[in-house]
Amino acid sequence: MSKRITDTKIPQILYKYRDWSNKYHQKIISKREIYFPKPSEFNDPFDGNIPVRWDLLTYEECLEKNLEIINIAHKDKDQKRVREYAKKVTDEKTLWHPDKLVKERTEQLDKWNSLIGLFSLSSVPDNILMWSHYSYNHTGFVIGFDSSSLLNDYDFDYIEPINYQKEYPIISGLDETTAQFYKKFFYKSDLWSYENEWRISKNHIKNRIIKIQPETIREIIIGCCAESKQIDAIVKFCNNYLGNHISIYKAEKDESNFALIMNKLQ
Repeated sequence: MSKRITDTKIPQILYKYRDWSNKYHQKIISKREIYFPKPSEFNDPFDGNIPVRWDLLTYEECLEKNLEIINIAHKDKDQKRVREYAKKVTDEKTLWHPDKLVKERTEQLDKWNSLIGLFSLSSVPDNILMWSHYSYNHTGFVIGFDSSSLLNDYDFDYIEPINYQKEYPIISGLDETTAQFYKKFFYKSDLWSYENEWRISKNHIKNRIIKIQPETIREIIIGCCAESKQIDAIVKFCNNYLGNHISIYKAEKDESNFALIMNKLQ
């Protein structure tokens, strides 16, 4: 079962925009495989690169952190002597010190990148820009996933919406690992807010390809610019590999608005 950090209500269905001409994208249907990329594989260079603000730590905070570390190994020692030793290692910059903790080292960033897998979804199936960017100019398809199944039937780590804002969140070096992780990978520029993104994380990931159950897929929506031959191929593909429990829709342009209408095919 996946965990939550916030209490934001999850939509019943979460959507993934895909390109039908891409054979790997078709595998979500034929193999029921979803891929959890590294943060560095995303098209946003800020993804996973929000810095930990070590520069905001004070000498006193570093002293308390060093005291905490030393007490783990010497909790039965005289506390006056332990504090004196903590002050000594702080002054000598042996452990935590503001001058040492200027920024994350390259190897720390690489470690985050290698351990984390992120699967991006959207709460909306009718975003015109996303159809253009991720579904090959409205000729592709969108897959609707049952969010309850994603939450309860798999050992993913977290399912959370993206927070959109103009500035970086403040990530303190004193934040717990979960808080640092959340601020790094679930915050984006408000320029991306149109995507209404939700993310599923798989931490300490080994296999980035995850097989899902047929029941996890609830809907398939075919793009408004798909040709009849392609529509028939997608419908046949879905019936062969997913069964008849899913709903298949065809997107159409609204005649009077910049909007898409979903018409059910079966």
